[in-house]
Amino acid sequence: MGERKWKLGDDLIWSDNLLDGVTFQDLLLAVYCDCPLVTQECVRKELDEIISERLEDMKGLLERNIDAIVAEAKKWREDK
Repeated sequence: MGERKWKLGDDLIWSDNLLDGVTFQDLLLAVYCDCPLVTQECVRKELDEIISERLEDMKGLLERNIDAIVAEAKKWREDK
C-alpha cells in the first residue's frame, strides 16, 4: 500500500472526520508521558497542545481538499 494522499475521492470520503476527536485517554497518556510533575496546569497545557496539533492537521486537510469542497458545494447549490 502506498503513501496516503489525504484527498477526497482518493483515500478520503465525505463522511470522514475533518477534525479528529480527543479522548480522556488521549489526554491521560499525554500527561503521563510529558508531565514529570502532574498538576492542573500541566494537564491544561497538554490539552492545549493536543488541540493545537489536531487543528493544524485539520487545516492541512482543508487545504488539500478545498477545491473539491468548493466544487461539491457549488453542485449542491445548482441542484436546488
